[in-house]
This record gives sequence, C-alpha cells and structure tokens, in this order.
Amino acid sequence: MTISPVLAWFLVGIACYVVELALPGFIIFFFGIGAWCVAVVLAITDVSLTWQLIIFLAGSLVTLGLLRSRLRSIFSGGALEQDDSVNVDSTRATGTVTEAIVPPAMGQVKYGGTFWRAAADEEIAPGTVVDIVKKKDLTVQVSPIKGERGEK
Repeated sequence: MTISPVLAWFLVGIACYVVELALPGFIIFFFGIGAWCVAVVLAITDVSLTWQLIIFLAGSLVTLGLLRSRLRSIFSGGALEQDDSVNVDSTRATGTVTEAIVPPAMGQVKYGGTFWRAAADEEIAPGTVVDIVKKKDLTVQVSPIKGERGEK
C-alpha cells in the first residue's frame, strides 16, 4: 500500500499544526502552510521531489516573512502586559458596596457596571460609595469616601 504524495504533504501540514500547539513560538505553523502549498500543487500537477522541497521552503518562508507579525498579534490576543496589581490613582474610580465588607473577609462592590470582590482596611456597610484604590486580578481594594462628598 502506497500513500499518495498529496496526502503525505497534507498530513505533514497537520503534523506541523499539532506540533505548533505543543511548542508555542508561531513558526512551525508556517511550515504547515508550506506543506499544504505543496499538496495543492501536487493535486494540480505532478512535480519532482526537488521541486516539492523548493515549493515547501518557498511557501513556508514567504508566508513566515509576510504574515507572522500580523497573525501573531491576532492569535496571541490583545492582552496588555502589565503588573498584576494596578493602582487607580490617575483617575478617580468609585463604586458602591453591595455586600458588607468586614475585614478580614471580603465583600462585594459594583464598579464599572460589574460586581467585584472587594477588600478594605475597615468595615464598610452596603450602599456606601467607595474609592477604588487598587485592582489586583479580580479583587479591588477600596476605602470609603470621606470629606467633600460626605461620609456614609
């Protein structure tokens, strides 16, 4: 039993995609594209092994050069690389306590249209408007607003 060259190159392409999942770096993906280029050419016409290898390398390198930076930004996501804890000093962010915060236990705050787990240094009752001092992961550090806006 012999395997057709078209199927062989197609399977090499799939193998490259599987290896890319295990070894992130977004380079082996383009060798998969090169293998599929050869499979398409072989489906249309018969070429020698030398030309198959030339098409494989050319297809891989051209797509690597042209598409890697564009596709990498798409597939790696648009997440901003930043510190896990973010101070919110530049703009004043406020929220409303929806579930009492009694240290050391956490409560809940509605902030930015979403409910967040909240921690504070002092006990804060539900309905109190608070300043968001710091965000870390899915938790916010809050303090009650005092002074100009009144104290609850």
